[in-house]
Amino acid sequence: MSRKSDAKKARRKKRQASRDERWLPGDVKGALDDVDVELAQAVEAFDEWLTSRGWTFDAEFSTDTLISWFFEPSAAAVADEGYEPVTRIWITASGDEDDFPEAVKAVLVGTGEDAGALYTVEPEVLLAQIDPIEAYRPGDAVPVLDDT
Repeated sequence: MSRKSDAKKARRKKRQASRDERWLPGDVKGALDDVDVELAQAVEAFDEWLTSRGWTFDAEFSTDTLISWFFEPSAAAVADEGYEPVTRIWITASGDEDDFPEAVKAVLVGTGEDAGALYTVEPEVLLAQIDPIEAYRPGDAVPVLDDT
């Protein structure tokens, strides 16, 4: 093979390895059953869709039961510690893998739970109406997501 092909394969392997580490903790990779594989594939597809839109996987706030992303372009200075400095989306595991992910949660930049900007919606609703969430900035009217 040529050096160009080798370099291309090395870049692809590096990209795939970093992607795998991003969405699935390394210590649980080997212990997956069929349900876990389907779950991992769904989360990976969701992650790829979000990151292609400019969202960033948030390793600092993600755990074995919570996966979080934030929207960097929404970043704003917030005076109150109870408010989010960025728009954030997360998925939590309820313990029943058959229903996961049943709902996705989102909170808007500059808001908290008391501001009416904490959403709990089905993934399809979020996917269909992501534009107003991404466009929101502090001081704007809080978007209402239509779950019909």
